[in-house]
Amino acid sequence: MSDTTVAADLPPYAFAPKPGQTSWWRGDPMQFPLFVPGERHRYFITRPDVLTRDQCQVLIDCFERNRESCAAHDGGEYWDGRFIWQNSLPESEVDAIRIMQQVRFLALTLLYQAVRPSEPLYSDTAQLVRWHEGIELQPHTDNMDPDGSPNISPHRSFSSILYLNDEYEGGETYFPGHKVRIKPTPGALVLFGAGPEYVHGITRVTRGLRYTYAGWFTYEKGNEDPNAPRVF
Repeated sequence: MSDTTVAADLPPYAFAPKPGQTSWWRGDPMQFPLFVPGERHRYFITRPDVLTRDQCQVLIDCFERNRESCAAHDGGEYWDGRFIWQNSLPESEVDAIRIMQQVRFLALTLLYQAVRPSEPLYSDTAQLVRWHEGIELQPHTDNMDPDGSPNISPHRSFSSILYLNDEYEGGETYFPGHKVRIKPTPGALVLFGAGPEYVHGITRVTRGLRYTYAGWFTYEKGNEDPNAPRVF
């Protein structure tokens, strides 16, 4: 196992849902120490410098070029106009799509190496996301609501974040159950479980714009993104 991967065993549920629970965690995330992707950590898969700054900029520029025409407007007020599904991009953006596909393939490879699943894993959806000043994300999990009921994506087993820039303040991913904040560094990839053992949030962006490339992975073949295996 390399320094940038994680042990196959998952920790106990940090925030097991309770009947009637409406939030996963409340508190000040700034109390948690910063973890730099690439350092050893038992419960995260991390890989620094997956992309160069130039490659990250290609994805940021792609988002801004296509924001008006491709950004989704079906995710409620919070998400409105802030993300673009990878499959919504025109194929004229082939340079950016190639970079994103390479990240997907690497993420899947790292998951196989670290988790050693007994059944196939598939790449679910992926998206470019912009986080503007003043926005934050409350602690949540990617496949379940706080009361233990399925959310809109109960099939997801793993999540990934690729940080694209650092010209902003705040916007750190934090994991209350592991008492850690992740310092965003351009080109760094972080993978973690999509269930309540990895409740996570994002601290408020206090200055500038934050850009990320997010993806998810599933054991359910029926929820594979049909474009995920494509080579552009």
